[in-house]
Amino acid sequence: MASDDRASQLVQQLLTNPTVRIKDTKATTEKLSTILQDGRPNLHFICDFDMTMSRYYTRNKDTGALQRNPSCHGVPSLYSKMDPKFKITTDNLLNTYYPIEIHKEMTREQKLPYMIEWWQKAHAAMSAQKITRDDIRGMAEETPVELRPGIDTVLELCYTRALPFLVFSAGIGNIIDEILKEHKLMFPNMHIVSNMMKFDEQGVCVDFEEPLIHVFNKSEFQLENTPYYKTIKDRANVILIGDSEGDLQMSQGVKHNLCLNIGFCNHDCEALEPKYTEKFDIVIMGDADFNPVIDILECLG
Repeated sequence: MASDDRASQLVQQLLTNPTVRIKDTKATTEKLSTILQDGRPNLHFICDFDMTMSRYYTRNKDTGALQRNPSCHGVPSLYSKMDPKFKITTDNLLNTYYPIEIHKEMTREQKLPYMIEWWQKAHAAMSAQKITRDDIRGMAEETPVELRPGIDTVLELCYTRALPFLVFSAGIGNIIDEILKEHKLMFPNMHIVSNMMKFDEQGVCVDFEEPLIHVFNKSEFQLENTPYYKTIKDRANVILIGDSEGDLQMSQGVKHNLCLNIGFCNHDCEALEPKYTEKFDIVIMGDADFNPVIDILECLG
């Protein structure tokens, strides 16, 4: 079957999923047709971590009530060995800066200095705790981050089909690495670009590596500077997966001919759906699973 027909059928299949929205079916079909025609050797993935690979909500084990899934910046404050003052500090930072991050009237440019300030203060507070590599492993074990259903299948399919998979996060790369290892989902085809801790000779975190990666500057990171680049430099097509408008920048540091953007709209769905369907080719509503991405991978063969 021709790639155009396969892509058209795939889009119709995706739209039978009640969580999927596709505003421009023609453009999305064309992108999928190219991806299917060019095949696996010309494709790679770029994916955000917090609230993309991980869920937005989890259920409280005792009450069953919905609660926020910890982000990888939130995991350290839940760790039993951390100074209680650290949690107070990070909670205050979240309460101060998160409303700015999601403020509907502020522009990206207006938010930028606040985001840099937030990340710098969070990293300084963490460095002051003298965290070790053993502590990071302890955090991943002690504070389970619930991964989004289906991400295990996506990562396994990408590994078995030799599709490079980049985890691109404004979180903490060392924690992401341990979380994925805890779930046995860190495969050789994967690479993490994130904020990485800097350790001294005693294995104690004393700072964070440059450059600082925050929610609004993912376009500035050039993958050409990483060893991962040689695995993707000849792959013209990329599937980008994220949960925020800032994540759309993740592919800008990579040369590519085509980018299929898939967005998870986790919350405030009624208000955010028009914006998400305008920005992303495919939108998955309501903190749902990775099944639409699995459908694409299975069609790719």
